[in-house]
Amino acid sequence: MMFTLTEEEYRRRAKPELMKIFLDTNSHAPIFGSNVEKVKLIYKYFPPNLELINALIDSASNLGDSSLYLSIVNIVSTDTSVTKNWEIPFDKISAYLSADIDSSGMAYQLENVIYSPQGKWALLYTFEKYGVLAGCEQFIDDFSRKFPDIDRQILDYLGLFQECINSEGIGRVNTTWLGSFLKTVYGLNKARKLLEKTSLEEYVNIF
Repeated sequence: MMFTLTEEEYRRRAKPELMKIFLDTNSHAPIFGSNVEKVKLIYKYFPPNLELINALIDSASNLGDSSLYLSIVNIVSTDTSVTKNWEIPFDKISAYLSADIDSSGMAYQLENVIYSPQGKWALLYTFEKYGVLAGCEQFIDDFSRKFPDIDRQILDYLGLFQECINSEGIGRVNTTWLGSFLKTVYGLNKARKLLEKTSLEEYVNIF
């Protein structure tokens, strides 16, 4: 069962924990909170993903989590009847994995974030088929051992840009945001190395 959170419950219980990981959930320019020590990009990510969720729950449980929050993000609505936030106990995670719209409304059709009730980790889903996983070092390292392909996925994502540039031309591919995004997620030096490795350095500005 997915337990609906009222707006007041979200502001009081869930939002403070989300803000420890994401101060801003803009998919092209995320701003990370005080508990973020490592960040990974997951591609292609379409929630709910069974393999990923199993690894996530295992790692989160090791840190003492017994549930997760789910929130719709990057949407402006004044309709208070629209549910935007839920809490899902790990022993009821089948309700989340079922993608039941009667329980979750529009959560799967919109950008959303699942996150720790302790503010230890969060995973942001974006319309562009990637997820941004951020959190404390212990969580990210443990998750990476259980999801070992994770470090290749940023290369696969950047390879998509190179394929589009080769087939469509740079004028038809929006890379204006990519440099600042990579710098924010990986730091300047690693971002430059990723661009060099994927032959994108001449197309993406990064300072």
